[in-house]
Amino acid sequence: MGIEDLVIKANQFNRSEIEKYNPDMKFLYELSLNAGMKLAKEYGADENVVKIALAMMNSKLPEAAYLGVPKKHIEMAVSATTKVFKDIDGLDDKIKENIIKCIEEHHGVEKYFSIESEVVANADCYKFVHPKGILYYSSMLGRRFHDFNKELEQLEFKLNEKHDTISLPLVKNELESYYEYFQKAINEAKK
Repeated sequence: MGIEDLVIKANQFNRSEIEKYNPDMKFLYELSLNAGMKLAKEYGADENVVKIALAMMNSKLPEAAYLGVPKKHIEMAVSATTKVFKDIDGLDDKIKENIIKCIEEHHGVEKYFSIESEVVANADCYKFVHPKGILYYSSMLGRRFHDFNKELEQLEFKLNEKHDTISLPLVKNELESYYEYFQKAINEAKK
């Protein structure tokens, strides 16, 4: 088994976690995966590492949310990824470290471990700043909270968190006008 097998295994693991705990997450995963592949090509990142990290970074988020500990999803994802590594023979330690760093850094850091880590963090921004992502996320929040003020608060939090994570010029260029539009709309809704 090699890295291609790990890509398949990570994707299968993530999709099974989504199906088990929150099928709504599938759309957002696919949105970030498509963005990640586009960014990997543009910035010369290892597409396999990006695919694995995008699958694993939020793989435990549905379970962590279900358990009421959503902030522990990164720690849980690192643990799950380490277990998945054990099934893959001959995987280079540097690749493993890169994948783990991508997971740990997907909410943004000042200096990324690698271009793959930066691509993964920026691809995640599409889920909460791009119109497809933020509108889908908004519908998820409506089903979860049934309280407009809580929904608006969470929507604004994720919009700003991910806007602050954007570091790649292509992503900034593509998402900045959407960010401004949605921030203005949220401000109007809060009046």
